[in-house]
Amino acid sequence: MKQITILLLIVISITGCSNYHKAMKSENKQLQVQVADSLYAAEKYGKAINLYEKVVPQYRGTDSAATIALKFANALYFDKRYPESGYQFDTYRNSYIGDPNREYATFMIGKSLYEMAPIYSKDQQPTERAMAKFQDYINLYPNGEFLDDANGLVDEMRFKLDRKAYEIAKNYHKRAPYSRGGFVSAITSFENFIIDHPGSEFQDDAHFYLLDSQYNYAINSFPSLIPERLKIAKEYYDTFATRFPESEYIVQANEMLAKINDYNN
Repeated sequence: MKQITILLLIVISITGCSNYHKAMKSENKQLQVQVADSLYAAEKYGKAINLYEKVVPQYRGTDSAATIALKFANALYFDKRYPESGYQFDTYRNSYIGDPNREYATFMIGKSLYEMAPIYSKDQQPTERAMAKFQDYINLYPNGEFLDDANGLVDEMRFKLDRKAYEIAKNYHKRAPYSRGGFVSAITSFENFIIDHPGSEFQDDAHFYLLDSQYNYAINSFPSLIPERLKIAKEYYDTFATRFPESEYIVQANEMLAKINDYNN
């Protein structure tokens, strides 16, 4: 029985390959669509794409054009050819204004870009582009079918951008004792982060390391400059302690405050 099943699968595979090669050589666009659709259903997206590329231009302006174009875009996405799928979904969206699948295509433009977005430590331009496209979807379809998915992915990518910016500032802080002007660079980076990423999960961390950077900047200054710079550190402490009284850093922050008060006394 097992041998019969294996033989049957081999026959089906050979038949499928034969149909594919026949369709690729054929001028019959109906045959090409039929074989492409069967390959698409069987998740053989690479071969389906080759056939869809042939027939999509031939079906433009027909009743079948939208269906075929959408399958083409989907096949590219499922085959992980995200730059091409994003382009085809965008083309679909612009070509079939009144089509019921236009909302889905709009969402998938963002999803294709999302799949290209790198880890947080890499350049984040694809992430920013994906967020912009998802925002387009949210604005166009405020009650859309994919609204929850779009919002969830935007939140995920916003966290990635937050982490990227925070890690840059934290790196300045790490190198500050060993580089000229290092504490000033760290202070500036944390100040910018706090302003530019107001809802970030790293606000607590950023406020503490801003305080720490300013404190170390002060105590490593010329004696005449220490009081004024410690005064600024005290202001950073007040903001930090007010906003994050339960912070994991509060003990360290209180120790810095005690040292500031000791110096002033």
